[in-house]
Amino acid sequence: MTQTGQTRQPLNEKEGRNNELFRLLVESVKDYAIFVISPDGHVLTWNLGAQALKGYAKEEIIGKHFSVFYPPEAIQSGWPSRELMFAEKEGRFEDEGWRVRKDGSSFWASVILTALRGDDGKLTGFAKVTQDLTQRRHADERIQNLNRELRNRISQLDESQRIVELRTLEFQRLSARVLQIQDQERRRIARDLHDDLGQQLSALKMILDKSRNEEASKIAESAVNTVRNLSYLLHPPLLDETGLHAALHWFVEGLMKRSGIEIQLIVRPASLPRMTTEIETTIFRVVQESLTNVYRHANSASVRVEIDKQTEWINVRIRDYGKGINPDILVTGRMSVGIGGMRERVRQLGGEFTVSSSEPGTLVEAKIPLFT
Repeated sequence: MTQTGQTRQPLNEKEGRNNELFRLLVESVKDYAIFVISPDGHVLTWNLGAQALKGYAKEEIIGKHFSVFYPPEAIQSGWPSRELMFAEKEGRFEDEGWRVRKDGSSFWASVILTALRGDDGKLTGFAKVTQDLTQRRHADERIQNLNRELRNRISQLDESQRIVELRTLEFQRLSARVLQIQDQERRRIARDLHDDLGQQLSALKMILDKSRNEEASKIAESAVNTVRNLSYLLHPPLLDETGLHAALHWFVEGLMKRSGIEIQLIVRPASLPRMTTEIETTIFRVVQESLTNVYRHANSASVRVEIDKQTEWINVRIRDYGKGINPDILVTGRMSVGIGGMRERVRQLGGEFTVSSSEPGTLVEAKIPLFT
């Protein structure tokens, strides 16, 4: 009797009840197949989870070898026996693989095989727990397929990007070559106009002066001046001989006389130092093309041109006060050939080029690095 007056249950009776509860628990579990097999692999117990998962009733499977749960190729390779060998040696064996139901259908199983030993250490059998992971495997396969497809798409995109980069590089080289040839042709044509046609017209004027034909002489003089101006506009000698500052002043003064447009040219610093031929040519062409567009299209009475040299950059701004650029051009980005040429020249030097509405008028900006 205990102090409370209650009778203590015998230890073996309590253990018996615990064992019975454990047996009921194992037999009632439906999410896992839990059963015991003999040391040589024959099924000794069977729970409801095993029946639901594998399709065998208890009376159908008890006494059969557990290899019936494996695909034929696994049986032929002796895999079931190796599982028992591993479990006996290590005390536990864990695996995932295909298993077979009674109806012949397959499922992906997670298997844990545990060696059972008596108090004397002798092997008495194996406890086997099996879970159906088919849905998880299918999900994993779908993820792997999606990842594989994603990698393929990324690889294709990388290849497409590489091709685009190569084509872009080829285009940039071609553009640079076109601009180079264009400048060479401008120089050649300017030289031919000045040296050949210009000299011929000058000779013609001298002959007309001697013949005292004033009207014809004036026409010849006008032709000489026109050819000289065309030659200088194609490629001003001052750009090579004296530099950008002088070439810009010459061009601005000539355009003001021809057009009547008031052009304010601001250069900072006032004593603009020489830069590379490519930079000076690009800036001159940007100013030349922009002012020519103002003269032809903007209907502006005045223009402001700013050249601002910084330590690492040189900034160019051309602002007119005319009717402005067509908004559709800004939306679509379809610029004229002249604007496209300016943008390409600046881009070839690693710079930035923009055209924007300025209310009123249009603002052209170029920012060119001095060191590339």
